[in-house]
Amino acid sequence: MRMTTRLAGMLGATAVLTVGLAGVANADRGDGQLACNSGEICFSEHANGVGGQRHFFYNAEHSSAGNFHNGVRFYHNASALKNRDTECGVWVQESGDVVNDSWLFLRSSNWVNFASDLNDENARHWRC
Repeated sequence: MRMTTRLAGMLGATAVLTVGLAGVANADRGDGQLACNSGEICFSEHANGVGGQRHFFYNAEHSSAGNFHNGVRFYHNASALKNRDTECGVWVQESGDVVNDSWLFLRSSNWVNFASDLNDENARHWRC
């Protein structure tokens, strides 16, 4: 009986930990739809919106933690952005070289492919 109680307690603790970690990894998913809708900042894994996507909704700044919807790690794996924010441009900062430039993406309904030095070097982004 004690072994069953301990096992149930350990499984319950593991489930809580797993749900908690999933919440951190998937913290901001925009409106939860795959389409890049009004108010969202959308990244794609490959040029022209192809591959996995990761959407953010209105918040001022995000790290590049978490994954695309297909499970591929988001950090250093984005190649394009669609800025559907209703008010602001979005800055994306690269990391991986000495300069670590920041690039501004104005509001647009189209995918904008990253330049070669930003491609797959997304470290963080912020709006306004």
